[in-house]
Amino acid sequence: MDAMNMKQLIKKNIIDFSELVLNNYYKLGLDETDAIIIIKLHKLLKRNITFIHPKKLSKMLSITSQTTNKRLDKLMDKGFIKIELIKSPSGKETESFNLDLIIEKIIKKDFEEKTQESLSQEENIQGKLVDLFETEFRKPLSPLDIQVISKWLQEDKYTYEQIKDALFQASKANKLSINYVDAILLRTNKDDDETYNRTTLLKDLKKIWTE
Repeated sequence: MDAMNMKQLIKKNIIDFSELVLNNYYKLGLDETDAIIIIKLHKLLKRNITFIHPKKLSKMLSITSQTTNKRLDKLMDKGFIKIELIKSPSGKETESFNLDLIIEKIIKKDFEEKTQESLSQEENIQGKLVDLFETEFRKPLSPLDIQVISKWLQEDKYTYEQIKDALFQASKANKLSINYVDAILLRTNKDDDETYNRTTLLKDLKKIWTE
């Protein structure tokens, strides 16, 4: 989900901003006080209170106005909050807190976490395949062999099961080499494409016939 869609869902109260912040603040290096300040500012913005003096804001918190001021400065320095000029309905310019940056940072962090999780899963699958190949080949794999396995997963998008099946086919044929396994995978992929094309063609013909 991109930032624009997230903002729209928050605006429509489909996503709860407070819950979003509470579930993610610690991932961004913020503490509970920072999270409460951001949530309070968002609630004020919903009431069309676009700006509030730190002294007045501190009365809604359990910290002094001096600490509130320092916290706000820190949040702005780190790019979580920014103050911008907006025009009121009367045309007068006034200051306003903008909290869009925190939404963007949460989305970015979520993307990074999912990417890292995906890489970790891929590394785990690769490790299992290397162990499997070394067991079947009864010898350690060369760095080049490991690179080929990595390519199968990352570029060719073969699944663990496809590679494992190809390895066992090569083992039954007593052709214990990466190149032979690669040839089996290529042939399997080609056969799958041809089967898909034939099935699609038959469906199209049937559709034309029934029409």
